[in-house]
Amino acid sequence: MKVSSMAIKNVRRNYSFYSLYFFSVALVLAVFFCFVSFSMNEVILEKISSDGRVETMCRAVAVFVIAFVVFYMSYANQFFMRRRMKELGIYALLGYTKTRMLCLLTLENMLICAGGICAALPAGGLLHKGAVWGITAALGLAVDSSRIPLINLKAAAFCLLTVLAVLAALTLSNARLLWRSTLMETIRMERRTEKPFRIRPTAGVFGMLLLLAGYGLALDMGRGKASCWYRIGFSPIALLTMLLAVVGTALFILSFLPFVCNMFRDRKNIFYRENTIITVPKFMSRLRTNAKSLILLILLSGGTLAVFGATVLSVWYPLVSLERIIPSSMEFRVLDRGEKTAALEALDKTVGSGGYEFCETIVRKVKAASERLPAEYGISADKGREAGFECIRETDYESLRGLQGKKNNLPSLRTNECVLIKYRPDPSKRDIGAVYALETGGRRTCKVTVKDTSLENPIGFANSVGTLVVTDEVFEELGAGSAESYTVMSIGGRGLRTKKQAYEALRPILSGNPYFVSAFQRKSELIKLNSSTLLLISFAAVIFLIATGSILYFQTVSAAVYDRPDYEIMGRMGYNYDMIKRAVRSQVQIYFLVPFLMGTLHSVFALFCYKSALMDDLLGKSSAVLVPLLCAIGSYSLIYLIYYQVTKRACYRIILKEKGR
Repeated sequence: MKVSSMAIKNVRRNYSFYSLYFFSVALVLAVFFCFVSFSMNEVILEKISSDGRVETMCRAVAVFVIAFVVFYMSYANQFFMRRRMKELGIYALLGYTKTRMLCLLTLENMLICAGGICAALPAGGLLHKGAVWGITAALGLAVDSSRIPLINLKAAAFCLLTVLAVLAALTLSNARLLWRSTLMETIRMERRTEKPFRIRPTAGVFGMLLLLAGYGLALDMGRGKASCWYRIGFSPIALLTMLLAVVGTALFILSFLPFVCNMFRDRKNIFYRENTIITVPKFMSRLRTNAKSLILLILLSGGTLAVFGATVLSVWYPLVSLERIIPSSMEFRVLDRGEKTAALEALDKTVGSGGYEFCETIVRKVKAASERLPAEYGISADKGREAGFECIRETDYESLRGLQGKKNNLPSLRTNECVLIKYRPDPSKRDIGAVYALETGGRRTCKVTVKDTSLENPIGFANSVGTLVVTDEVFEELGAGSAESYTVMSIGGRGLRTKKQAYEALRPILSGNPYFVSAFQRKSELIKLNSSTLLLISFAAVIFLIATGSILYFQTVSAAVYDRPDYEIMGRMGYNYDMIKRAVRSQVQIYFLVPFLMGTLHSVFALFCYKSALMDDLLGKSSAVLVPLLCAIGSYSLIYLIYYQVTKRACYRIILKEKGR
């Protein structure tokens, strides 16, 4: 029989054996083709990238994506080679040469990859169209969709070349394995396992301590400048934390889990139960054969989820922080009365006189003396301005909060009391009770006591950072001196934060005003800067997670095939259908849960470090961090759950098919 005919028959007759391999390869290639199509889409790139940043990121991400596509397909090929070594040994006994067997394997891989690329191109093209539609809708771009083909020929050619390169690498790998294996090794390789490991409780406990130490270092970041990250240095502590997590994970899998399983085995009252007596020994056997790959999957899933979560957080958090950065729809410092009049006339023509409201707020810049000056007093100096407090009257604060559609949550003030608007959260409230001697001119001072602090700033940070809310009487007293004063115009109204027309009406009038800010403009800018980054990282994350789920599927199904005779014996011993099904489900669950839980735990602590070290906390709300974190974990869990369900059903079919169910 011709080798080509054998390859076609093998693939057709073993469809169930190759089905997930085919679909997972097709899915990975579809996402890869979508990514390549996006990186070669000149129509969309010229709209969202003016400085070449997106193109550079595409090239950087492409390196990791291509490397992982090669890794995944190589792993899948090695897995199926081991599954088929007994079959190849029979071919050798029948007189097939190793060259002919290599041709057979290569043709089978070519058939699967050809089917995968044929399914991936239209699927990836549709995915690319959807990604482009999402970006254009989010950014409000006008893109001629007719210029974007369903299948980009240059991207298709690049994917085809990548697949051919992978096929060449797989052929060399298969040739190396065949030529290095003797006939007996070929027949027995399918059941070959790694060297059994000994139960080492000391190493297991040490691994747990290393993990706890790594998590402790991550939590120490929350102490800010008092943490060892600041005192010793970010880079060395980051490397130490990563090393502790990696070594701790390895010892946890190699020593701690076997130690725990052995403890269960020694507890007779727990071990000798219908489910436990099957699940624990089977899981220990799986650890023995797949420990290294399980460690890799934990680190891979944890790293992928951490990078994806950090990207989602980097996009989400600045958008949520806009409520503090620019609390009104638009705001500018009045430098010219004619400029103000022109701005109001433009708004009248654009949204109508009833479509907006405005408030003029007088801000007095004053110096102060105190033993407990807050950090906000000097933030203006860091931004190139003069240090000091920017005082506003209590009634103006109430008017601004009403303009912004928010409640006034400040306490009522007595004459010599004030409220300090904090730039960053201060849970300890250490500024309450501080006394500030505000200079009113000459040697005269006005002492005020901080009654409370708040994060609800009424004026954006472009115009006021160290804001102090004082009573109207104190404000008038400051005005009688030589304090610097300026007026801030705040504009608000229902739906005005999202109206492009209002911003476009004021932009030409206030283009020369450095203090002009717009919530719509800033939001559009943030989305434009971050949407492409989120999309590119999402491509890579989806490919990594698909590969992780596929590897778990291959290992679990392979173990189910080997263990089928054991379950037949269990049936003869009195285990009914439901008991066997429960045992199978327990084994699949525990093998999927270990990398899922540990990977999620690693990523949560990594994201805590990222948030504490690299993001400026302006909100002080855990919900602002939890939402993107839950979004990332939810996406990850969904892909994981799909693979778990597919794997569980595949194991049911393999083990329980003798039951006729």
